[in-house]
Amino acid sequence: MIFTLDIQKKAAPIIRQTHKISLWPKAGADQSINEDINDLILTVEGFDNHVFALSKVEAKDLLTETNKVISVFVDIDENINSISDDSALVEKFRYALKALFKLRSLLHLASTKDVVVKKTPDNIREGLSAISRAAVLHNFLKHTH
Repeated sequence: MIFTLDIQKKAAPIIRQTHKISLWPKAGADQSINEDINDLILTVEGFDNHVFALSKVEAKDLLTETNKVISVFVDIDENINSISDDSALVEKFRYALKALFKLRSLLHLASTKDVVVKKTPDNIREGLSAISRAAVLHNFLKHTH
């Protein structure tokens, strides 16, 4: 059985509620967003185990969608202290963001799992090494005089 995840759909209630700054976290609204954040965390962490069952195309598509959600969540995170005084809710939101970043890294691995990695030719490695040694020596001599 292959699992799928509609990350946009799971994140939409949280995004919608955090954009209503005047309502958050009033009575009832904080409970609703708490449940939505819990649902997102459980879904994302549960899906982590199924990422490598996705095809490269599916993983890449989900990676694109996850990046969109992360960009919105990062914007919210930058202003979250002005949105809520509830430190537990803020902490939970940041945990959800961390779970999204972990999902993104797994999706990146899954979408590039069959990419052939070519070894850097020796002449290029030696050239870079020589440039690095020269820079270190130059920096050392500059600071010793």
